Parts: sequence; C-alpha cells; structure tokens
Amino acid sequence: MNNNSKSYEPEIKRSRGISPLWILPILTMVLAGWLVYKAINDAGVRVQIHFSNGQGLVAGRTTIRYQGLEVGMVRNIKLSPDLESIFVDAEIYPEAIKLLSKDTQFWLVKPKASLSGVSGLDALVSGNYIAIQPGETETNNHPDEYQALDSAPANQIAHHGMSVQLNASNLGGLSVGSQIVYKKIPIGEVLSYQLDKNNKSVLIQASIKEDYKDVITNKSRFWNVSGIGANMGFNGIDVHLESLSALIGGAIAVDSPDGGEPVKEHAQFHLYKNLKTAGRGIPITITLPDNSQVNPDGSPIMYRGIEIGQITDLNFNDDRSHVVASAAVEPAFSDLLTSGTQFLLEEPELSVSGSKNLTNFVKGNFLTLIPSEHKASDKTVRQFVAKRQAAFDKRHAMSLTLWAPDSYGLETGTPIYYRGITVGRVVDVQLQKDKVAFSITIDDKYRHLVRSQNRFYLSSSARAQLSDDGVSVSIPPAKRLLTGSISFMSAGQKHAAKHYQLYENQSLANLAQVNQSGSQALTLVADKLPPISTGSPLLYRNLKVGTVTQYHLTDADVEVTVNIENQYRHLLTENTVFWNHSGIDIQASLSGISMQAAPLQSLLKGGIEFDNFKGIDNRVNDHWKLYPDYDQARHHGTEVTLVTEDNPDLKVGTPLQYKGVNVGKVISIAPDFAHHNVTIKAQIQPDYSQQLARAGSVFWVSKVKISLKGIDNIDKLFHNSISVEPGNGAATTEFSLSKSPYKAMGTTFVLQSASRQSVMVGTPVLYRGLEVGHVKKVALSSLADRIVSTIEIKPQYAYLVRQNTVFWNTSGVDVSIGISGASVKSGTLDSLIRGGISFATPDKQPLLHAAKEGQSFILHQSAEEDWKEWSTVIPKP
Repeated sequence: MNNNSKSYEPEIKRSRGISPLWILPILTMVLAGWLVYKAINDAGVRVQIHFSNGQGLVAGRTTIRYQGLEVGMVRNIKLSPDLESIFVDAEIYPEAIKLLSKDTQFWLVKPKASLSGVSGLDALVSGNYIAIQPGETETNNHPDEYQALDSAPANQIAHHGMSVQLNASNLGGLSVGSQIVYKKIPIGEVLSYQLDKNNKSVLIQASIKEDYKDVITNKSRFWNVSGIGANMGFNGIDVHLESLSALIGGAIAVDSPDGGEPVKEHAQFHLYKNLKTAGRGIPITITLPDNSQVNPDGSPIMYRGIEIGQITDLNFNDDRSHVVASAAVEPAFSDLLTSGTQFLLEEPELSVSGSKNLTNFVKGNFLTLIPSEHKASDKTVRQFVAKRQAAFDKRHAMSLTLWAPDSYGLETGTPIYYRGITVGRVVDVQLQKDKVAFSITIDDKYRHLVRSQNRFYLSSSARAQLSDDGVSVSIPPAKRLLTGSISFMSAGQKHAAKHYQLYENQSLANLAQVNQSGSQALTLVADKLPPISTGSPLLYRNLKVGTVTQYHLTDADVEVTVNIENQYRHLLTENTVFWNHSGIDIQASLSGISMQAAPLQSLLKGGIEFDNFKGIDNRVNDHWKLYPDYDQARHHGTEVTLVTEDNPDLKVGTPLQYKGVNVGKVISIAPDFAHHNVTIKAQIQPDYSQQLARAGSVFWVSKVKISLKGIDNIDKLFHNSISVEPGNGAATTEFSLSKSPYKAMGTTFVLQSASRQSVMVGTPVLYRGLEVGHVKKVALSSLADRIVSTIEIKPQYAYLVRQNTVFWNTSGVDVSIGISGASVKSGTLDSLIRGGISFATPDKQPLLHAAKEGQSFILHQSAEEDWKEWSTVIPKP
C-alpha cells in the first residue's frame, strides 16, 4: 500500500425535499388501507347456524337467500363438539344485517316431491340454499347462533289469507300442503304441524285463502277426510271414500252452521277424526262410568231407537278421577237436554238365556237418552252423568234386601219375576257374616206388589218327586233354568219390610211363616240310631226345615235332638210322626217297581222326615217317637186277627188290598193249637181302620185263577194277597178268613134232587145260557133221603124265578142211540168242566108271582124237550 497516495473525500449535500422514490410506497399503503377498509366494510356479520344434518350444504357455494336475493354465504361447515349435529359458519352481507334478530329463522331449501305436491324447484337450477326469515322486531342486537328449522315456517308459506290452528289427537293422513275443503272446494291448506307442549296432541297450522276467510266462524267444525273410512259391524261394512287428491295427500273438510260469528287470526279449532265425530250440533259433556268401553270415534246417542247425536271425544276431568265424553246432539232435540234427563250406558249381554246389543262387541257401547218426566220445571243444562243399567234401576226403582244361607249361583242381573213377568233384577250380591245378601230392585210401576209378608224363592231349579203314583217332575222355562231367577208371592200389609228371606224353592216359601226367626229343639226317641250325623237335614215332605244337632245313647234307647226353624214350627201337630229318611227304598212287584229316594243331602249325610198322620202312636212319654222308616211310620195302624183252618200260602208282609189298593199288610202268622187253626195278624193303615175294622167286613185270599174264560188276578201269580170288603157294623178286630171271594148277597133258593149229580159249590146257575147265580152250598137232607143244594141268584135276576119255575142239570153230555142213529147233545165247554144248572118258566099258563126267598124246587136230572122252547115274557119290576 502506498502511504503517499492522494485521498479524496465525498462532498455531502443535504436535500431540501422528499424524494420521488417515496411516492410508490405511499400509494401502496393507501391502497392497502382502502382495501382493508372495504374488506371490513363489505365482510358483513358472521353467525353460526345449527342443522340436524349437513346434507346439501357446501362451504363457499351454498348461499343464503331472502325472497330470492342472495344475502349471505356459507363459509365453513363443522361438526358440533358433542357430534350430535353440525354448525355452519355463515356470513351475512352488510346490507342484510338488519334481517338478524332473536326471532330470525333459517331453513334449508331443496327440491322435494311428495304425494301432496312438488316444492323447491328453483333449487334444481341454483342448488340447495338456506332461506332466511326475519323476525317481527328490528334491533341492532342479535345472537351469534341460530337453530335451523326442518321446514319452512307457516307464516312464510301463507302470504295471504287467514291462519288457523287445529288441535287433533293424531295427524292421521295429513301432511304439509294437505287441502282444506268446503263443500268439495279447496279454500286453504296445511302449513305445518307439531306436537303440543305436553306431547299429548298435534297442533296443525293451516291457512285459509283471503277469498274464503268469511266461511270460518266460531261454530265451524273441521274433520279429517284423508284416506278411506270404513265401519264394520253386524249390519255390514260401511265404506267412505273421498276424492283422489284427499286419498293421496290427505285433506280436511270444514262446515259452518248458521248463526256463527267471524273469528280472528290464529283462531283455534278441534280437528275431529271424521264427519260422524265432528258433532255438528249442540255440544254437551257426559261423565261416563269407569271402563265404559265407549268408542270416542262417534259412538251414537240414541233416543227411542233413533240416533240423535254422537260422542265426539273422550278426555279426563281435571283431577283424572272420571272420563268425560264430549258429544253433540242434534238441535231438533234441544228440549230434551234438561236437568231431569238421564243417560243410560248400553252394554252388550251374551248368555244362554239370550243376547242384547251384540254389535257393541265390535262398535263399542253407546248411550241412550231417557228424557225427564218433569220437563216444565227442569232447567236447561249441558253437563250430564251416564249410569249403568244396575245403577239406573236402583235409582228409578224400589230397593230391597234378601237374605239366604247360600248364593245359589245367582249373579248381578238375575231377573225378578212375578207370575212370569219380569218386575225387577238383582243389582248386587255380597257375603255378610254367615249369610248372603242380595240387593234387588223392583220397578216403580210394580211397587204396589211389595208388601210386608212377601215371600221370595228360587224359581230356576227343576224338581222331581217320586211317589207311589210315579215320578212328578216340575221344570221351569229353559231361560230360567239356565240363567237362574227369583220369583215372589205378594202378601201382607201395604208396606215393605226391612228385609226378606230368600227360600230355596216355592214349597218352602209356602210352608214358612214369615217374621219368624230362630229355632226350637225337639227330642226324638228310637230303638237304634239311624244312619244320621250332626248336620243331617230335618225334612218335611222332602223340604229341609231344620237339622240334626246331636244324639246320645240311654239305657233303653237312643235320643236324637233336632232343631226346627221357628217359621216351620207350625207344621208340628199332635198327629206328627217322625221316621228315618236315609237312602233309597225300592219295592218290586208284578205291578212295577216303586222307588222312593231321599234328597241328595240325605243320601250323603242321612236325614229325618216328618209328616202328620192320624191314628199313629207318635209319643214316648214326653218325647217324639222316631220310626225306622216311612213304611212302619205310615202303616202303624189298627191290628186285626184273621182266623183260618190252615195257612193259604200267606207270608209276613203279604199286602191287604181293597180293590187293588194297599190298605195294610200281614205282620205275623202263628198256629192256634187250642182251637186247631191258624191265626193271622194284619195291620191296617190308620186312614182305613175306621172303615175296615168293622163287623161285616169280609177278608179272603186273592189268588191267581185259571179257567177256560181266561186268567184272573195275574198279579197274584207269584204271591197271594188278602182282599177285603168293608162292613158297616160295630168296630171289631176279630174276623174269619173266607175261602171264597166276596160276592154281593142275592136271593137264595133250595133245590132238591135224588143224587148230587155234578153239582158242587160254585156251579153256575144259568138262564138262557147267561150266568145269573151260583151254587152256594151242597148237603144231605136231614133225613139223608135227598141232596139239598142252596143256590144264590144275583139280586138283579131274582125276579126271573117264579113260583112254577123248573130247574134241571145241564152238566155233561147227553147221548141218545136209536134206529135212526146216535144223537149227541152237550152244553158249553165251561159247563162240561164246571157243570151248570138251568131254569125256565112255563109259558102256557098265566105268569105266577115271583118265588119267595128260600122256596124249594125240584132239580131235574135233565130237561124235557119243550122246556127249552119256553119263551115266557117276564117283565122286570
């Protein structure tokens, strides 16, 4: 480096102005500031809009529009932190900021096609966009977040006309855009729908066109006519089909009765399910019984079989204690809606006895209006209370209480009959202590039948009684037999008692003395204990009137204590007889089988029966005598003694009969060695003792008798019986047993012959071949020189024997042999066997007087030829 070199120093001059080079940066800064200002001024407001889903949204492309004008843009789309929805960062242009407020609404518009129509067609060209609807209030303050709607708000759809709100239980077939029609003319449409605050019903927003808003009044009724309506019942199927548009998109019909007043905007109405429930009439409310089964879909209100109204809706009252039905009644019947009017719930009945309201099983129950009987004094009302049949009957009838030891299978609704006519019914059956209480009602028009001593009894059971005459069966009508019923007899003073007893059958009711309670103890004495136990029934003619309470042994017999109810105490008399009535008594004979069965309770537990028979020994000191069976109790009457030479094949138990009717029986047969005969003791039933135990009565053995005439007494083929013919003498118990049957006393005559020939006791006496008498006795004369036969002619034929009458023997065969040959003559076959005596009166002389009793005649061995030719006329006296 050269140190000696020459150095230069620059000359520095200060500038007096701004360099032109600063112009460009300054311009750039100004431009940048203006751009920032413009960007800030044009950026508008950022808001967040929450959507349930992001379908159709694109950041930077989806616009926000107000009445077709773009007022914002979607800038960003993000998921919410809880991942349940998405939110959109949207920019609202400055000139549209005034659209924002707390009431501003957003919703997504996209093409949509449905049965109700097509909407959002402009979105097909420009793409989906977000529509904005400003609130009613304008303010500079607005929220930064909004919740988008699922569809356009109702006030956005209804540009003109009147808005109404319909309240329905469900939406049915309606949708947004469904038409509202008046007389088939569209006058509006459904704008939107949503659940109410309690989620109990559906709120439907609808719009009525400006030209038709006068149609809607405060009396207007709206009902759903969507789809197909069908009612099915026992009367067939009723189908309602509206127009095709209503079938596809749904529709609402409206009707406005005369007399309505105009309504204001957003008026509220109830939307009924159908025309029937629309209830175009006088609105009323009816409180229903619990579980009424009334169909809220138009159950009818009937009056004398004609429908005058319908149930339109069912709801709870304020405290939910009752169900209240809204109903409408035709204006023509407004005069029936008074304070005295009643509503009856008609329910179905199906039983073996019949049916009622069967269609209710399908359609539900309905109500019947029963008008007041005092319309002039009643007030007009609109609120009523419905009652069931039992409660209605109880209020409009006379209430009574019946007591019984058992329910007998009777239930609520059992009819009460009086002489076969239904006059009431059972409304309640309850168990109270040890008895069953029946609450019954008697219709007001039959109130006069209820008296102080009425007797109520079951009339629904069949009764059968076995006796000597056969089986007597009493069967009630089929309806009563299947369902049960109660009948009664009206008796006593004209006022009702506090309560009545229900008897098991009519016979017990007839026997009982009313207003008698409690029981009385009786002591019965028997040789041995019958098959009974504590609780066995005490019967009177097969009707239970008491029970066996106890029994114990004594040194000599058995004592049985029974209790008889005081209402049957009057059945005991001085002639009462008790006997064991357990099991079945069967007696068989040729006349048939006689069977007497005790009641079922007696068959199982044994029983004692009693009745009143005269002439029976019924006491043992101060106690009653208990017989082993009915036969001994009933037939323990007068004993008679029959004396005979020998036993004519009789046994103990052989019956005594009068004209085929049993009147007693043989109780012993014993030999009498002192008198060389047989003594038969028989017992005559008490009812017949006075007639048969008399002098003059004839007893004889009735046996089977076989002859050419036939067989007599066929029923005596296996056993004999003793027949008796009553006498009319003084009372006696000693008789002889006759060998021949009793015959009425006739006129006796005496026949004398050299020999007996074929005559014997019983040989018939004939007149012209007709038997008119018989031989009563055949014996030797006192000098033994002839045979004396005593004959007896029946009283009605005694006049035929005259003083000159001729008798001859017709027995055997008459054979004559001569030159001309042999002649054989004989009588009838019966006369060949039994023999016979004929007689005739000469006709060639004046008719002599009738022969006197005991007159003697010659008995010729045979008749002369002319005797048989006599045809004497003998007039009957």
